Amino acid sequence: MQQQTDRIVEIEQFLKRLNGQESAEHEAGMPREEPPQPNTKYEADEDIQETIHVYFVREEEAAHKDVRIVESTPPIRPQRKSDLPAYTTILFFLFLIFSCLALQLYLVFNPSTASVTLVPRSQTVTLTGSLQLGRLLNPLTLRQSQTVPTTGKGHQDAKLAQGTITFYNGQFASVFVPAGTKLIGARGIRIITNQDATIPSANPPVFGQATIAAHAIQPGRTGNIPAYDISVACCAVSVLAKNIHPFIGGQDARDFSTVRKQDIHTPAAQLLSQLNPSMHGALLGQLSPLEQLQLLPCRPTVTSDHPVGTEATRVTVSVSETCSAVAYTSQTLETKATDLLTRQAVTKAGAAYSLLGAIRVSITQATTTHAPHPLVFISFAATGTWVYALNHREQQQIKELIAGKTKSVALHELLSLPGVEKAAISWGDDTQLPKNSRYIHIRLFVM
Repeated sequence: MQQQTDRIVEIEQFLKRLNGQESAEHEAGMPREEPPQPNTKYEADEDIQETIHVYFVREEEAAHKDVRIVESTPPIRPQRKSDLPAYTTILFFLFLIFSCLALQLYLVFNPSTASVTLVPRSQTVTLTGSLQLGRLLNPLTLRQSQTVPTTGKGHQDAKLAQGTITFYNGQFASVFVPAGTKLIGARGIRIITNQDATIPSANPPVFGQATIAAHAIQPGRTGNIPAYDISVACCAVSVLAKNIHPFIGGQDARDFSTVRKQDIHTPAAQLLSQLNPSMHGALLGQLSPLEQLQLLPCRPTVTSDHPVGTEATRVTVSVSETCSAVAYTSQTLETKATDLLTRQAVTKAGAAYSLLGAIRVSITQATTTHAPHPLVFISFAATGTWVYALNHREQQQIKELIAGKTKSVALHELLSLPGVEKAAISWGDDTQLPKNSRYIHIRLFVM
C-alpha cells in the first residue's frame, strides 16, 4: 500500500514540473516542444502505448481509505497474415506442370496397348456306342413281405335259399301240381315251387315221383333248411312232398371289406424300395478293387394271400426280386470312349482343332448275351468340345496382320480368319492401331 502511495506522489510531482515548464515557454513566446520522456522504470515500450488514469486522493481520506490501484489496458497487437495459402497455390500449379511432363514422358517411352479379344470357333462332338467290357456278377434274390389292412368296401344283398322238392304220388292216376305251390317246413320256413310238376301214377310197390326246383319265400340265411325239413302231404290225396336235399344259398344283406388293387401295389412298391439298397449293397460285395457297378434290369415278383376283389380284412403282400449286375473298370471305359471320340472329332472338325477340357463319358445301359457264353456289353455316350487352336506363332502373325491399321479394317481382317468366330478391339476411336506389334495384346475367350 505504501508503494502505491509513493508512486502517486511521484507522478504528481512530475506533472507539476511539466506544467511549470510549459507555462514559462508559453510566456516567453517560444514554440512548444514535446518534453523528453523520463528515463525511468516507467518508460513505455516502443510498440505499446499506455493510458494512465490518475486519481487524486485527499490525505485525510487516504489515511482512512484504501488507495485504488492504477489501472492500465494495453492495446491489442495487430496479427500478421499467414503466407500458407499462397505457398499452397504455388505448389499445386507446380505439381500440375510436373504431372503433365511425367505423363508425356511415360507415353513417349510406354505407348498405349491395343487389346484384341478373339473367340475361336468351337465344335461339340458327341458319340454313342457300345463296348464289350466288364464281367457278369452272380444273380441275387431277396424277399420281403408285409401285412396291411384292406381298404375295399363290399355290399351283399339278401339272397333266397334255393333247393328242390320231390313229389311222391300213391294214386293210380297222375297228379298235376302247378308252379307257385307253397310248402311249410318243420321249422316254419315257407317254400314255393318254381315250376309246374306232373307226378306220374303209382305202380305198386313204386310210387310215382317228380322233382322240381323251389326256393324260400323269405330271403336270408333262415331259408337254408336241412334235408327232409319239408315232409308234408300236399296238393291231392296220397301225394307227399319232401326236400331230400338241403336248401342252400340264402344270405343276409351286409357290408364287408374287400381287397383293392392299391392294397397290393402300395406295399409292394414300399417293399421294393427297401430291397433296392440291400440288393445294391449285396452286389457291391462282389466287386474287385477299382471296379464299378452297373445294375442290370431286375425281375420283381409280387404275390398276395388274397386276390383283388375278394372279401378280407387284411392282406399279406410278398415281394421277391432277383437282380444281377455288371462289374467294369471306369478308367478302361473312359480311355476307350475318349479314343473313339477323338478319332471322330479329327474326322469331323479337322486337325486344326484341339480338345478343350475333358471328355464326359456316361453309361446308358449294360446288356449281356448267354450264347455261346456270357458276354457283357456297356452302352455309353461321350461328349467333348474342340476349339480352333491359335498357338503363339499364329497369334504373332495376327498381330502383324492388323498392326498400323484402323480399328474397323482390323476387325474385318480378324473376322475373315478361318478359325475366328468373333472379335473385338479395345482401342479408343477408329484411329490406327500401334504399328509395333509388341503393343498389341491378344486374349482368347472360349464360349
